[in-house]
Amino acid sequence: MVEEFEKKKNLIDAELISASKKYGIVSFFRLVSFFGAVILIYMGATGGGSLLGITGVIMAAVFILLLRLHARLDERRTCLNAEKKVTEGYIARLNGEWRSFEDDGSEFLANDDMLSRDIDLLGRNSLYQYISVAHTEDGRRKTALAVSLKNIDPEKIKSRNEAVNELAGKKDFLISFESVTARIAGRKKRKDIKEIDEKKESLPFIVPVMMLLIPLINIAVTVLALTGTIDVRFILLSIFACLIITELFSGIRNRFLYPIHILGNSSRDYYALLQLLKNEEFKSSILKGIRESVVEKDGIMNAIKRLQMISEADNISFNPIIHMVLNGVLGWDFWLTKAADGWNKRFGGSISKCISGVGDVEELSSLAVLSVLGGTTVPKFLDEKDDPKLMINAVKVYHPLIGEEKAVANSAKICGGATVITGSNMSGKTTFLRTLAINMALSYMGANVCADSFSLRYMRLFTSMRVMDDVAGGISTFYAEILRIKEMAEYISHRPSVPAACFIDEIFKGTNSADRIVGAENAIRKLSEGSGFVIVSTHDFELCELKMSDGRDVENYHFEEYYEDEELKFDYKIKDGRCTTRNATTLLKMAGLME
Repeated sequence: MVEEFEKKKNLIDAELISASKKYGIVSFFRLVSFFGAVILIYMGATGGGSLLGITGVIMAAVFILLLRLHARLDERRTCLNAEKKVTEGYIARLNGEWRSFEDDGSEFLANDDMLSRDIDLLGRNSLYQYISVAHTEDGRRKTALAVSLKNIDPEKIKSRNEAVNELAGKKDFLISFESVTARIAGRKKRKDIKEIDEKKESLPFIVPVMMLLIPLINIAVTVLALTGTIDVRFILLSIFACLIITELFSGIRNRFLYPIHILGNSSRDYYALLQLLKNEEFKSSILKGIRESVVEKDGIMNAIKRLQMISEADNISFNPIIHMVLNGVLGWDFWLTKAADGWNKRFGGSISKCISGVGDVEELSSLAVLSVLGGTTVPKFLDEKDDPKLMINAVKVYHPLIGEEKAVANSAKICGGATVITGSNMSGKTTFLRTLAINMALSYMGANVCADSFSLRYMRLFTSMRVMDDVAGGISTFYAEILRIKEMAEYISHRPSVPAACFIDEIFKGTNSADRIVGAENAIRKLSEGSGFVIVSTHDFELCELKMSDGRDVENYHFEEYYEDEELKFDYKIKDGRCTTRNATTLLKMAGLME
């Protein structure tokens, strides 16, 4: 897979070299044509003959054509550099260098979002950091909501998965789409754009009046001057007076054109995104709906195209000499103000709709990243016709953040009730809990899972793993864990239609062994009452003999170590039954803390 993206990167590099060479050649001839046009026109106007003047005009036309070609080549180089960076991002994911990605979703991680913290959904070294290809504010927010299971609709999981799999098969589209959204990232935030896009204000009557009055004044003065009625110098005086009038109403211009200026900066990129969506054929219902909403309905593409034209006309203001001439002769700013008002009345809100659609594609594209990188499968959701006790049937499931090549895949069947996992230190108990939980989360997002096959029920995920004390709040680690398990028990006690999946790592590790065992026994019995399941990892072998609330024995799995050349090693493979080995003493001896 790395080779495929490396090949893509090499092709982009080759095209970049070619585009840069053309860019240099055009830059040279653009400069030559400019000076040639100036010199020849000057020579023709000062007695050198009409042929020189005509040649100078032709050179000026060539300069304008080369100017446009130069701009297109510059735009192409920008696009290629963006595509190269996106391709390098996929290579970094495959090489394990993704932890250096700047965007890790930490800003979306709430203090009380224990699930995201426990199984690394958001924050440093998280699933979001690994898969997110969203760059717009709307796309990043939607991706974070999906990853942290904040906006999950059970009825839409299947259709979302279809969309994700369709995007995973369109690698070139994904790279092109992300390369454009990455260019938008440095522009105005979505909230600001939305407020500007939806801003409504009545156009003052003075604007259409001055649109007509200023050109008419200049035409009248010019006619009078040409007929000898007034001095020719009055033409310049008229233009200067009209320029002053235009500047006196600059406040109106700024109010109406500032939004166009802000929106126009992004219009070219958004139009490119809409073109990508328009040119792509989709089969999944969600993607077809997004395409229809932003490409075919309400004339959004036409709206953005017109916005782009107004924005380019407004960019003339960056050339002060031309801007002053146009204002003095035509009242240019009044015409632009009228155009901006007309666009806002007809198309106001179009950019917001476009942004929302782009954000939806970014969210689904992010969920497709795992499948693009390979080694995933479509999860199967169990229903009432299946084994009523079976909650998860995972075959060779592995952790997405470890990677298919490095991770040790495991298989397990988890039924309703309680499962106890024992094992020596560092043998893989915690990683296995997180592996199951994060793949369940991926299923509910609509993504594919990292396994050969993965069947599960739709459940509410609860975790108690990275439990921390709260010194300021006066809460110890032990009590913090009690509060987490209490939340699970209260949810289960209400007999909800959606069963609970509870993952508890090293249960009640924050207290003494006697209280820990008694507390764990009662907690496990309580949590096994529901229609879901609880999985507990522990070093307390006494819990392996526990009876569930209905009298059944708990299920037992374990991890273990082995020794090779007097070195402690692990195979990280889950095995049936309880653990029969210990390695704490060996580890203490290796650390020099025991004789």
